[in-house]
Amino acid sequence: MLDLNSSILWTFLMVCGLYFILTRIFFRPVGKIIDEREAKTAADNERLRGMTTQVEDHARALERQMDQARKDAAQIREEWSRKGESVRSQALAEAKEKAAWFMEEKMNELETEVSAAEKTLEKEIAAFSEKIRQAYL
Repeated sequence: MLDLNSSILWTFLMVCGLYFILTRIFFRPVGKIIDEREAKTAADNERLRGMTTQVEDHARALERQMDQARKDAAQIREEWSRKGESVRSQALAEAKEKAAWFMEEKMNELETEVSAAEKTLEKEIAAFSEKIRQAYL
């Protein structure tokens, strides 16, 4: 039947023995290490997905804050523009008022000078008239 001296049988038994020894001594620890690395890699991938989600959420929040800041800046710019226009209008009105007051004051001074000049001329005319009358009469 089976001849134990057969080289095929001995080779088969040696391969089975080597397989059994390698399985017990080498493949189990290596398999554990591979399983641990796969578990760690899966945990790291999950943590990475969570961090990616957090980063994306944070980026969206920052984008919303930037949009709000842009809106606030535009609103402040518009408000200051209105205030500047108001100040300009007020300054222009004050300048016109001062110019009108200055013109009125100068017109009053001019009228006073004209009145004084008229009185002086009337006195001089009266004096010339008197001289002419004395010279010809």
